[in-house]
Amino acid sequence: MTVSVPRRPDYITDCNCSLCTKLGTTWVYYAPEDVIVDENGLDSFVRSDLAEAYLRTFRCATCGCVTHWRLIRPYEPPRAGVNAQLFEPGALDGIEIRQVDGRSW
Repeated sequence: MTVSVPRRPDYITDCNCSLCTKLGTTWVYYAPEDVIVDENGLDSFVRSDLAEAYLRTFRCATCGCVTHWRLIRPYEPPRAGVNAQLFEPGALDGIEIRQVDGRSW
C-alpha cells in the first residue's frame, strides 16, 4: 500500500492526545484531494469513546502501521492527516514541529 502527497508539508504536528500518544504518530496535513492512497490492504478505525467521532484512522492490514486519517464530518479547513513517521529518513528534516495539547480538548 502507498500514500502519496504532492510536496513537503508546512509543519509537523506532535499531538499529546490519547490516540496520537498510543499510536506513536506525528501528523502532516494536506487538502483531502492531495492525499492519494492505494487503499488495497488497508483497514480503518473510528474511536468509539468519543461522543462525536470526527475522523477515521487507517492502517496497513499487513504491518499494522497507521498511515493516515480522513475526516468523517465537516471541518474547516478540510484536511487529511498523513503519519509523518512513515516518510523516508531525512525527508522532513528542517520542518517546524508544532506541539499540540490535544489531551486538554
